Amino acid sequence: MRVYRVVSEEEAAKAYPCATEVPRPFWADGLALSRPWFRENLGKVVEGFHGEDDEGEVVGHIYWARSEKALVPYRIERGAAYIYCEWVQRRYRGRGYMREMFAAFVEFLRREGYKGILVHGTGIEGYMHYSHFAKRGFRVMQEVGGRRLMYLPLRQETICVEPIAARVPKRRGVPVEVLVIGSRFCPVGASAVLAVRRIAQELGSQVMVREVAAGREALEQYGVAHGIFVNGEARFFGPVTEEEVREVLEEAICSG
Repeated sequence: MRVYRVVSEEEAAKAYPCATEVPRPFWADGLALSRPWFRENLGKVVEGFHGEDDEGEVVGHIYWARSEKALVPYRIERGAAYIYCEWVQRRYRGRGYMREMFAAFVEFLRREGYKGILVHGTGIEGYMHYSHFAKRGFRVMQEVGGRRLMYLPLRQETICVEPIAARVPKRRGVPVEVLVIGSRFCPVGASAVLAVRRIAQELGSQVMVREVAAGREALEQYGVAHGIFVNGEARFFGPVTEEEVREVLEEAICSG
């Protein structure tokens, strides 16, 4: 396996092996939004490490950011790293690929003088489960809604983290407002954005879609880094079909 830090546009164009599994998942259409976002924001609010197999295909990744630039609903002390997500394609699991990528990632961070690493461990088996990070030495700092904010010290035993409260205003009535904040970083979220656009166009004047770019300004205004909100309610977590989007929007129209 070859592990390298993503630094060029050519390398960024190979991002998201999570969406190039065989067979390709239905939400792989989100790559049309996610890869341009990744390329445009590389070195700003996102960094990456890729792992390639012997044929030169990217089969694993670790995507992260410096703590002061990370698009997450926290104010975090400078000089740490925040992992957005990591993945190894299923057909390559059990071969030590993630171990190699994480070792290269940690080596880079130590060399650059980072204080430690933060990550949100989930309760979802197969995706960022907190137990995988606990085995690497991460410690739980906070637990909210089944997700665990965890920290691995490198040069500093503790790190200051202040949550930012969500401030997305609720509303009722028609047209139904769909507020999209960011949601291009992950192909799953980007695929949901594309589905929302298509169904909103189908429903015409009954639905109004407003898209806000991810960034510090959006974080300070809404207290949210990424998300899709229907009349102020967070919706569409994980992979979602057009049929599911249509059902949610039609229900909002009827109850409005």
